[in-house]
Amino acid sequence: MATGAELIGRAEILDGLCSALSAGGAGAVLLGQGGVGKTAVLNAVADRLKADFHTIPVRGTAIAAETPYGALAFLLSGLPEGDEQDPLRVLQELSRVFAARAGGNRVLVTVDNADRLDPFSVMVLSQLVRRGSIAVLAAAASIQFKAGHELVGLWSEGLLRRVDLELLTERQTRQLMQQLLGGGVSALAAATMWRETEGSPRMIRLMTGAQVRSGTLVRRESTWVRTAPFVRTGEVSEVLDTMLDRLGTHERKLVEVLALCVSVPLPRVLELVPEAGVDSLEEQQLICVTGNPPMVRLGSGNPGSVIAASMAPGRMRELWEEAAGGMDPRDMDGEELTAFLGWALSCGEDLAPADALRAARAANRRADAAAALRFIRTVPPAARSQEMVLEEIRALQGAGYLDKALRVFREAEPRLVPGERSSYVPLLLLHCHTLAWIPGAGDPLQALAAIEESCPEEGDSPELAAAFVLARSALAADAGRLRQVPGSLARVSRDGRLSLATRIQAAALSAHVLALAGRTDEALQILEQLGPPKDYAVNAANAGEVCTRIFDTYVVSGELDRAVAFVRAFDETGVRPSWQGSAGELAVAVLAAWQGQDGAVRDALDGAIGQLRNHDPQDMLPLALTLGAYVHRDRLPEAAELLRQARSAKKAPGYFRGFLLSYFSLLAEDTDDGVRCGRLRSEAAAARAAGYTAPALLFLSAAVRAGDKQAAADVLETANEGNGRFADLLTGFAAGVLNDDPALLVTAAKGFLERGQYLLSRDAARDAARAAERSLPNSSAGERKHLGRTARAVANASLRRMRHVGGRAKTLAELSEFEADLAHRVVTLATTTQIARELNLSPRTIEWHLGKIFAKLHVSGRSELAEILA
Repeated sequence: MATGAELIGRAEILDGLCSALSAGGAGAVLLGQGGVGKTAVLNAVADRLKADFHTIPVRGTAIAAETPYGALAFLLSGLPEGDEQDPLRVLQELSRVFAARAGGNRVLVTVDNADRLDPFSVMVLSQLVRRGSIAVLAAAASIQFKAGHELVGLWSEGLLRRVDLELLTERQTRQLMQQLLGGGVSALAAATMWRETEGSPRMIRLMTGAQVRSGTLVRRESTWVRTAPFVRTGEVSEVLDTMLDRLGTHERKLVEVLALCVSVPLPRVLELVPEAGVDSLEEQQLICVTGNPPMVRLGSGNPGSVIAASMAPGRMRELWEEAAGGMDPRDMDGEELTAFLGWALSCGEDLAPADALRAARAANRRADAAAALRFIRTVPPAARSQEMVLEEIRALQGAGYLDKALRVFREAEPRLVPGERSSYVPLLLLHCHTLAWIPGAGDPLQALAAIEESCPEEGDSPELAAAFVLARSALAADAGRLRQVPGSLARVSRDGRLSLATRIQAAALSAHVLALAGRTDEALQILEQLGPPKDYAVNAANAGEVCTRIFDTYVVSGELDRAVAFVRAFDETGVRPSWQGSAGELAVAVLAAWQGQDGAVRDALDGAIGQLRNHDPQDMLPLALTLGAYVHRDRLPEAAELLRQARSAKKAPGYFRGFLLSYFSLLAEDTDDGVRCGRLRSEAAAARAAGYTAPALLFLSAAVRAGDKQAAADVLETANEGNGRFADLLTGFAAGVLNDDPALLVTAAKGFLERGQYLLSRDAARDAARAAERSLPNSSAGERKHLGRTARAVANASLRRMRHVGGRAKTLAELSEFEADLAHRVVTLATTTQIARELNLSPRTIEWHLGKIFAKLHVSGRSELAEILA
């Protein structure tokens, strides 16, 4: 395991602590629960400051706390017998020892487990801090630090800083795993780890090693992927067993019960455990009490799944008999319900069919298909209600078992009751989608017709009627029948009688339909009204559908900058499974491919392809392989093999994914530009004939980039059928190509650059530069020179954005340590003279090194360097 791996996510804290101490600060108190990395931060600060500080480590323990000055005993061996009882003599002796050991440097005392120090040790260290004799960096558990503690007084007075260490985010969890494993980690593997460990660095380290040993984390080429559900036993459970062994009988019982059923009402907890035990567990951050009415849960960073998985069946049964009697599943929902009934099943209890149904429904809402199927299968197939068949098919679809979903429906079809509309309509709508996804399985329109024919005279409820419109619209748009999307779709998103989740789903689909038709202004206006993704009223079950429609809308509208921002909104705390089951990596790859960032495509596909070969419920592997062929298009045999593998799709892709497959396949195939452009024009004509104006323009844009003037003429005709800024820019590009007009081309190139269309921007700018070199009527040499210079600047800006992907850290990684430091100084200091003075070098030497940096990063000067390091 990599040295310092646990310091992921702590860079800013480390910098702040080191800077403050170097500037003469008295130190800080680090607060955080066990396993969050407090000791690692103490050690890292001491290591970084070892040239200027003499560090003396002190550690509090339960045994040492029973003796006055117990934690400092190793420093007081020179005191005469009896003097250790005199606080003044102890203070003098410590001052002498510190001075003798420091050798003229400042003394830094690092105190681990400061909450376990005896009061005398705390008192003397506090006095030395107040006198300025030492600096202190102390670490303690947050809640256990009592308000009257001496060190609390020091931070209250401002002498010591208070620093709270948080659990790692999902993104940081992935970074830590990558450091531990020495390679890339798929987004799905990282997301699973984050859910299992809740971001505890200690648990991430333990769980990562356990998964490698068990084979649930496997390296596929350069990336570690998840091959099965994570194991929670072995060394992982031993750590938690040690924690449980330190608890009293009542306290341990409560922790184990919470691990099995997630949460328990406080009144019921107080029937099981004395109030003092609850208070003690809360102080140790092992539990928390929240909500109204108050509920008791395990504290964050204490993964109940691991505790439950390592529990002996006999102990699980014993706890069930003691604790479950006063708990009624009818009072539960969501995760609490599924956990409680899962506990019941593990103890051999029978579930009432109504409880099994509610649990399956709750599991499906959380996109936990495996749990949903477990509950459903407690009821014999012949006895399953129509509602339970609905949840079974929903779970099978979510897990990617389309053939099984089709079989379950056909077996249940003879006993379906059309009058039970709340289950009959959703069930047939799910069946419609199954038929649409499985080639040759049947006509989904017949299932839609069955719903219409069975509709009661008074009509269906608003939610069911809306679900029917959404399904008809999605099936038409995805099947290449855009003109058959019902006009009532737009009204659904504005119907105040419907749930917010239904309205957002309708809005996302409406925007997508409008964008496909080329009406991108209207589509983008709908998305703006939805607000930021954090406000979407979606759950795990439908988030993928909504987010996929929105992402696809941005891409087909040509608004790649907005698509990047949309992905980043989900990516700030980690990669979400927000794009057709690919955990976000394919969304990144698609965007990077459009933007000409081949390196970023390869990085994203390293994780995506390996993971999708093991887990691909949405059949996204063909698209991943096609993108792989596209970025390896210069290596013809490899690209051809990837394209061959991509043709083995198991599921009908839907229109937009089919468009992506066609588009990138054409660009990846080994053929000459003339043939390729002809096929691009042909695909555009077919799309345009079916009403898909925006995809037609995107096909044509690739041909125009290759200099195809017929495609440019087709753009001018096709763009008239839609609207939007991207269509306008393509029109300008096409007109510039046809008329050899550098002014039009430069304007188009600038607009493409603003929208993240770096490939189009680069090629339009290059065409503009070439056109400006030729003699143009009514243009002076100066005007042509200015246009040419502007065109080259835009082309270079596009190239920089194509090359420098991944942010500041990745860009600086291309440089040596000295060059990275110099690059940072260049964009933060005013002059070369200032930098030369700070580094004790000549200005000429600085300029020479800058030239090397500019060449490595393909920039022409400081302003462009600042741009890529922003």
